[in-house]
Amino acid sequence: MAEKFVLDENFDFHIIPKLSNSELNELSKEIKQLIIDKCSEYGGHLSSNLGITNLTIALFKSFDFDKDKIIFDIGHNSYPYKILTGRPLTKLRQANGIDGFQKINESKYDVYDAGHSSTSLSAALGFAKVRDLKKENYNVIAFVGDGGVANGLCFEALNNLVTVNTKIIIILNDNEMSISPTTGGLSAILKGIRKNPVVKIVFKDANFEYYGPIDGDNFDQLTKGFEKAKKSKRSVILHVKTAKGEGYKYAEDDSVGEYHFVNPFDKATGKLKNLLPAKNISFSEVFAKLLKEDMEKDKNTIAICPSTTVGAKVTDIFNEFEGRAFDVGISEEHSAIFANAFGVNDYHTYLLMYSTFLQRAYDELLHDVARSNKHVTLLIDRCGLIGHDGETHQGIYDDGFFYSIPNFVLAMPKNEEDAVKLFKYAKTYKHPLAIRYPANYLDNGIKLGAKEINDRKFELLKKGTNKNLAIVSVGPHTLDIYKNLKNEDLTIYNALFLKGYDEESPNELLSFKEVFIYDAYGLENGFASNLVLDLIKRNYKGKITVRALPNEFITKDDVIAQERKFSVDVDSVTKEILKINHGS
Repeated sequence: MAEKFVLDENFDFHIIPKLSNSELNELSKEIKQLIIDKCSEYGGHLSSNLGITNLTIALFKSFDFDKDKIIFDIGHNSYPYKILTGRPLTKLRQANGIDGFQKINESKYDVYDAGHSSTSLSAALGFAKVRDLKKENYNVIAFVGDGGVANGLCFEALNNLVTVNTKIIIILNDNEMSISPTTGGLSAILKGIRKNPVVKIVFKDANFEYYGPIDGDNFDQLTKGFEKAKKSKRSVILHVKTAKGEGYKYAEDDSVGEYHFVNPFDKATGKLKNLLPAKNISFSEVFAKLLKEDMEKDKNTIAICPSTTVGAKVTDIFNEFEGRAFDVGISEEHSAIFANAFGVNDYHTYLLMYSTFLQRAYDELLHDVARSNKHVTLLIDRCGLIGHDGETHQGIYDDGFFYSIPNFVLAMPKNEEDAVKLFKYAKTYKHPLAIRYPANYLDNGIKLGAKEINDRKFELLKKGTNKNLAIVSVGPHTLDIYKNLKNEDLTIYNALFLKGYDEESPNELLSFKEVFIYDAYGLENGFASNLVLDLIKRNYKGKITVRALPNEFITKDDVIAQERKFSVDVDSVTKEILKINHGS
């Protein structure tokens, strides 16, 4: 059957209020199919967008987004909104395509952008006060999920909203999932409200109007709820029940969160397409295996993860060790203090977190974990360039901010052997240790380095016959550099430890005429700048060359293209080193 709607750049959302329910359902069906098509081709956030398609269409039926403002929490669930505002997900998440999040610079209909959870209520409150100060008249809507609203940021905004004389409309999207199933007391409260709406009096006592629960697929219920919300003189919480993944069988049946975000996949089978070489190895899998073995052996081992258990490959661990493994939901700040409390009581805690989300827990790492100086180990996943999720998700800032935190030692493996060594080291090192690693690396068969860690010196991988050039490299690209330069007369070190390395390591570099520092996984003002400072403090007289990432927000593209843009790809660095070594 031919499609009824043309979902292209010229789609006019002003027709939506005139459509019948049957036409609205047809529009929803076509939007969902477009989302499935584009996510299967480019990857993206699938389930969250499918689940709110009807809800998003209903928003356009009741609100006028030529003047009304909507802020999607995180923004990765704005695909239906993008499509309806003339952005049919062309080249989704690609360098010159539509972004996977709301972006102010992409469309006038995107009024705020963010890539982390629980910011929408605070932003909406600010927008509402701007509206009031300018004496303008429009609706400000915060769209937040039941997982995101449990984060402390939302509680701070709600607390402020009670005392500020303004109005916003909060759409609470309740699908019992964040990335994976929601956990915690607020989730239980929402379940209680669904069963016993009398509980909604709590919201009214706080000067909110509460409407719901509303069926997020029922256009009549949604329209009625939105019209009430517009007429209310007070701020409104509109509690909407949706089903994550609705419209695609494999996403509907997903109970753990595998279809929250997907890489390109086969639409017919739901299976991921293998876009990586056969020898690709996930560091997440390596550390998950080590963690499981440790939890089986050591009853004093604790694991904590804020909502990313699927990506960290530890779902089975958290199911098996419920008493010692805790998914705390989207609560990074809480997770750090929670982990530290175990450390203070002589347990060994592993805190698993993506680099981009770790930024949110900086204060707790400094004020609590580092200051207590107890046995807490961070496993920092998704470090380095992230690719298509762009500025808000790059894992390149953590090594820089760890340099401002006392007591933490920071390390990064180049391969599985290093991961095993560092995990064993973490068992005996009774102080804060952070191990950072990218999502994967390619096993090129090169086995280098000591069997175990006896000190925190840079690992000598190749010793030249002269003192002309020393390379200090970080992470998995070290293996590629070694492979490309193994026949050259130069010296290569692997910086297994990025912070807290033995002071003899920079001393060894003082005798070389030139030092080349290579870090494709962090900023120039992280490991590289601090090693330069250590050399300067030691009155190093030779030449120093640094190839690391600049301190800026890096936009979406594939990782190789991002590396090439900043000349930190292996080929560019190899050519530069060869020129230096041959004096050309």
